[in-house]
Amino acid sequence: MAHRDTHIVLLQPRGASNLGAVARAMKNFGLHRLTIVGSRISSWTDAYRMAVESGDVLEGAVSTESIDSAIANATWIVGTTNRPLPGQRLLSPRQVAERSAERGAPLLLFGCEESGLGNHELLRCHDLSMIPTAKEQSSLNLAQAVLLYASELYVAAIAREPGQHGEAPAPAPVPVASAAMMQHLERCLAEGLLASIWAGKSRPTDAIGELMQPFYRAGLTEAEVRAWLVALRRIVHRP
Repeated sequence: MAHRDTHIVLLQPRGASNLGAVARAMKNFGLHRLTIVGSRISSWTDAYRMAVESGDVLEGAVSTESIDSAIANATWIVGTTNRPLPGQRLLSPRQVAERSAERGAPLLLFGCEESGLGNHELLRCHDLSMIPTAKEQSSLNLAQAVLLYASELYVAAIAREPGQHGEAPAPAPVPVASAAMMQHLERCLAEGLLASIWAGKSRPTDAIGELMQPFYRAGLTEAEVRAWLVALRRIVHRP
């Protein structure tokens, strides 16, 4: 099932027990791709203790200090948050699972247990997702959140299996540009703007990210990104 390509990325996790519970939740629903960015965990002893029969997920986890390298090949980044930025598309876990029929398996980005994802990360997501909760307690444990998304993706994938309900296979997802291509577009956009009078004004720290966010939401194809790159290069390097 395509949902097995779902990529779980944890940004600066702090709890070894949480990490082990994440691995167990992933394996419960057939997921194995795990990347840990900027880990704050010194010992994985408790992680392996909590990862009951799921130690292989931990052993296969990729560790990196760079979020750019973690998301470089992703074509659909879904950031999980309870504080979405204005204008960003917000999906429930079930909507993420349903949308995966068109977009393919997502890269699910989870922030650290204490502060979640910052604006810098949120602006580089194609979509955001929030788990509906009772107002009396809106905070979920990291592993609980991962389990809920994994479960929804698993159920949706089973329902889409050819022949499961006498239905034809779903069409192949439309290919979109990778995060690495989007980051290249962002650098070219920044180069052009910083060489113009735009740079002479006072701008927010994430001004470039805010300009890029509509492109992420649109899910630009590789051909569309290349067209923008050509246009920006012509602007920056005018004869």
